[in-house]
Amino acid sequence: MGRIKDIADDLANKYKTRNPYELCKLLNIPILFEPLGNIKGLFQNVLCTPIIHLNNSFSKDELKPVLAHELGHALLHKEFNVCFLSNYTFCITDKYENEANSFAAHLLITDEDLNKFSTGYEYVTIEQLSSYFSVPEEFIMYKIRE
Repeated sequence: MGRIKDIADDLANKYKTRNPYELCKLLNIPILFEPLGNIKGLFQNVLCTPIIHLNNSFSKDELKPVLAHELGHALLHKEFNVCFLSNYTFCITDKYENEANSFAAHLLITDEDLNKFSTGYEYVTIEQLSSYFSVPEEFIMYKIRE
């Protein structure tokens, strides 16, 4: 998954930001805030136009990791509607979800930021790192594994 890290880092370097809201604006990817029930967000490709839908029941800060994940789909899987594939086909979508999570983790957490905890913090937990970076624990695991 080094290629996904490179894509996230190259994007951040090119646009001088790791903020997924700013990146979507710069990439002309519309974000629609809508009532989505228990779904936090989803990516949709409509007539070759990427669209990200976010649940308007959550704050922008709460949705930042969700948006980074959906941006990963928009960049890595633009030809697929993963939500459609998982609900209406027999296609296994775990690979796509893992790739989008990996992208989000690498976009939101730099190696330098994570390395600050590599010395002097022998007892820091995944849960604490998750809270510090305001991302799901799973994103921390992607960074640590890679």
